[in-house]
Amino acid sequence: METGKENPQPLTGVRVLDLSGDLGVYCGKLLADMGADVIKVEPPGGDSMRGTGPFIESATPLENSLHWLHYNTNKRGITLDIASDSGVVLLQGLAATADVLVETFQPGYLGSLGLGYEHLSEANAGLVYASLTPFGQTGPYRGYKGSDLTGFAMGGYMYVTGWPDTPPNKLWGLQAYQTTSNRAFIGILIALYHRLATGEGQHVDVSMQEAVTTTTEHVNTAYNYTGQNAVRCGFRHGGQFVATWQCKDGYVSITTNTAKAWNDLRAWMDGDGMAGDLMDEQYNDRFILRGEHGAHIEELVEA
Repeated sequence: METGKENPQPLTGVRVLDLSGDLGVYCGKLLADMGADVIKVEPPGGDSMRGTGPFIESATPLENSLHWLHYNTNKRGITLDIASDSGVVLLQGLAATADVLVETFQPGYLGSLGLGYEHLSEANAGLVYASLTPFGQTGPYRGYKGSDLTGFAMGGYMYVTGWPDTPPNKLWGLQAYQTTSNRAFIGILIALYHRLATGEGQHVDVSMQEAVTTTTEHVNTAYNYTGQNAVRCGFRHGGQFVATWQCKDGYVSITTNTAKAWNDLRAWMDGDGMAGDLMDEQYNDRFILRGEHGAHIEELVEA
């Protein structure tokens, strides 16, 4: 890491080779936004993400994907056929001077080309090599492919998302991919810190399934302490009042993540004659929605 530059960012001087697809592209963006020199390595013809909309109508094809542009800000780019002999040699040369490599290929694929961690670390002992896959580098599912939907389901979050009388629901966007990239980003930072102390790089193995499981909040803790499996409970969040309600002209989302916000909501409803018994002392606790009074509170707010 470079020092002495005017207003350096935390990762100024760190060079990253980004060979990732959808699962890891956000990790590269996070590294770039922290000041790293991220080089996006694309196959001949461009990354498949360039074909993902929405698109800028006036822009050149393959350069008009807002999805692509969003996830690749602050990166440089090269085209390289890593499956060719010349491409392998070129990437080996780039990796010899890189600090970090991020990849999302099936376990064992890069190794079969001579581009695995065990190969590249021979020439660069300080290389931090991050592999993001649906189910990790080891285990019975290591060879399985998986989409964002797969990760969301297998990580357990989908099971507890929705209402008791509905099937499991998927949240909007690509949150399983983004969570995996976020966990990889954290792992890379830890590995870089480790390298400062030891001079040694590491292989950071990130499973999408495990990454999503870390976001299930109270689910794991509740099972560990009570032996009970969490269920879908709609808006009755374990930590705060958060809900989206249908109104005459659309929808409104309400979140009371502090005691003051919960009390302000009750006072507002009371001022308009809508609070019912919400001003009673028993409702002073903003976490009460998750208890036996949850359905009653929902009825009052929705009305």
